[in-house]
Amino acid sequence: MDNIPTETSFFRDFQVFEALRQSIFPELLRRHRLDRTLNLWCAACSSGQEAYSLAILLRDYFPLLANEWNLTILASDVSEAMLAKARSGTYTDLEVRRRLPPKFLRRYFQKQGSQWSVSDDIRLMVQFRQIDLLKPLPSLPEMDVILLRNVLIYFDRAIQAEILDKMHRVLAPDGYLLLGATETPLRCDTVFKPVSVDRTVLFQLRPPDDADGGRSRHTGN
Repeated sequence: MDNIPTETSFFRDFQVFEALRQSIFPELLRRHRLDRTLNLWCAACSSGQEAYSLAILLRDYFPLLANEWNLTILASDVSEAMLAKARSGTYTDLEVRRRLPPKFLRRYFQKQGSQWSVSDDIRLMVQFRQIDLLKPLPSLPEMDVILLRNVLIYFDRAIQAEILDKMHRVLAPDGYLLLGATETPLRCDTVFKPVSVDRTVLFQLRPPDDADGGRSRHTGN
């Protein structure tokens, strides 16, 4: 996977993060209010902006998660060079001003010379780990949200199927898989079902007895 482009930015496709903030995270917090555990995975994190965007979103709008929940934000990539940059949490002026809302720049970044550094409280919320999606996955917890955006388009259908099978095995029954805007999982009719949330299409596992192919959102508690 070393030849995959590394195009990324903070809050890329802002409507996706709005769907997470307004609908998905509140729903998951209700569902997991007893065990107070939430696991998120950026499965191709590149230089870290997507993972830090998640951390900023949760810190700003759901502050109790950081102190009172077992919160895991796992960010993985095949490239150690990208992971090294991500772990440093240091970005150029252009990188932080591209799609990052100014209020978040003021609250969660510090200027260091010509660059900006993510604040320690945000940086420490994210666990970075080298994972090659083309190889067997290491042991992972069930994931409530998996972000695998703009990755599948670079592979043929056979490899896409292999990667999606791995996502299928690690995604929680009530969890959400986020793909790129132009991506659709194979076997959507039998394994995944599309769910429209605030103009954003996500995917959930289709229950074994769900044969109607419906598109309604699953909202049980």
